[in-house]
Amino acid sequence: MEKIKKHIKTYLDYPIDGIKYYDLNPVYKNPKIRKELVNNCIQLIKDIKYDYIALIEARGFLIGSIIADKLKKGIVLCRSKKNRLPGKIFTVKHKLEYGEATMQVQEGSGKVLIFDDVIATGGTGNGAYSVLKKAGYNPVYALYLVELTKLKPKSNIPYKSVIQY
Repeated sequence: MEKIKKHIKTYLDYPIDGIKYYDLNPVYKNPKIRKELVNNCIQLIKDIKYDYIALIEARGFLIGSIIADKLKKGIVLCRSKKNRLPGKIFTVKHKLEYGEATMQVQEGSGKVLIFDDVIATGGTGNGAYSVLKKAGYNPVYALYLVELTKLKPKSNIPYKSVIQY
């Protein structure tokens, strides 16, 4: 994990004052480090039974798509921009570390693993959990690339994280 951590850049007071932002873009740029991160993710969820990976917009789409492809799992999109999904959609509002947000998902069914880049307070993951349940899915587990342990994240379901700060 230390090899991957060395590639994560931090920014103070972004996106607002008092927030320390962990930038994973250098990890995404480096194919060897990105591959190592994906392999670590796969190891953490190898014993979990699920049908789909629910990817949280937008940064969850990146690595989550690679994982879904390697594991031959379907993808459910959790969109944070309203009215970007057709058909019957469900919406929830949820709290973030520094504000509020909205999440939408299309109606469906099946067991899902929620995936996102960072868990801070747990607000986004719990928003995904709520909207997925509302839409007919059964969220069973979550996986995050980075966990901000000092914020003591709260999750409605069991989860793992690859890197902890």
